Amino acid sequence: MNPFPEWLAEVAADAITVHADAPLAEARSNQWSFGLDAGQRAVVTAADVEGFIRAVAVARGRWLAAREMGPMQFYCWHDAQIGQLRFSLVSAGGVRSVFGAPIEPVSVLRAVVHEFLGAAAPGDPLRVWVLTVP
Repeated sequence: MNPFPEWLAEVAADAITVHADAPLAEARSNQWSFGLDAGQRAVVTAADVEGFIRAVAVARGRWLAAREMGPMQFYCWHDAQIGQLRFSLVSAGGVRSVFGAPIEPVSVLRAVVHEFLGAAAPGDPLRVWVLTVP
């Protein structure tokens, strides 16, 4: 079973916290994480994962636009230590400040998706895809 439609509805309905003066608190409050079990991994494709992430970014951008808030940076990464896909929002310009280690920004979302689906190990560079929304 593909879990992404259900997860998307859940994330899209969630409020966004905006605290430009406290980027770490903002990032933590807006963070979501997802993992796939063996059955889910057997049915989802890289295109499914990428579509989910992009749909979440669009939904978060719509939430901000509807409230005349933003822009913010939506960012996504694979947490290799626990095998989860994670994403959050932080006020524009703050992504680097929320990580305790250096990050490698990537312009191609597929790099993060590829890692999430099993091609990365703890210790690899932390690749982060960033998109300004709305």
